[in-house]
Amino acid sequence: MKIRLIRIIVALAAILTLMLYTSIRLRKDALAESLAPSAAATATPATGSADPRQAALESTPEARAYRSRQVFEQQTRAFLRDAPKLDNTTLNTRALALNREIGRREQTRELSAGEAVTLRLGLIQVAVKDESERLRQAQSIVNSYREQTEAKQRAFLAQQRRDTQFQAYKAREASIVSEVLAMQTYPGGLSRDDYLRVRLQEARERIYGAQNLPTP
Repeated sequence: MKIRLIRIIVALAAILTLMLYTSIRLRKDALAESLAPSAAATATPATGSADPRQAALESTPEARAYRSRQVFEQQTRAFLRDAPKLDNTTLNTRALALNREIGRREQTRELSAGEAVTLRLGLIQVAVKDESERLRQAQSIVNSYREQTEAKQRAFLAQQRRDTQFQAYKAREASIVSEVLAMQTYPGGLSRDDYLRVRLQEARERIYGAQNLPTP
């Protein structure tokens, strides 16, 4: 049953990988639109002096990151397309390079953990031909990400236990919720949910101060 589940995960990952990079390619954010004129300009040899404002735009960190992301997406799509035709050496070399790039982009938060694990599983699906090895590698990735998630959760909970302000707020939150739920009417014609939201906001401001409030 466990092996069957991993097979399903790997197969879905390959599909999601293709869908992910197809959707990324079609998505047009504001930066892509702002860079569109420069893309057309670079495709055609310049006949005059470059626009200084356009040159400045192209040199920004955001523009460089956008172009780098485009290259990565193109390399990933090309690998997924070409994998069935590649010899083993080329296949493994390109898969390893993409894996390293996935790791780098995950570290810099250009990819979320979910995107990274989906891509890694998708690479395994097309790059590893032996089914038992494919399942072993997929299981290893799933286990690794699960352990990382659990470790982060433990660290987060430990931090909260050491946070006296957080503990004070949680105690006050429980008291306010009990009080509001017991009420039949609420001041100012507010609904129960709106009144509860106001009371909890006031509690956060008293405990944390208005300048550094935590996310509710």
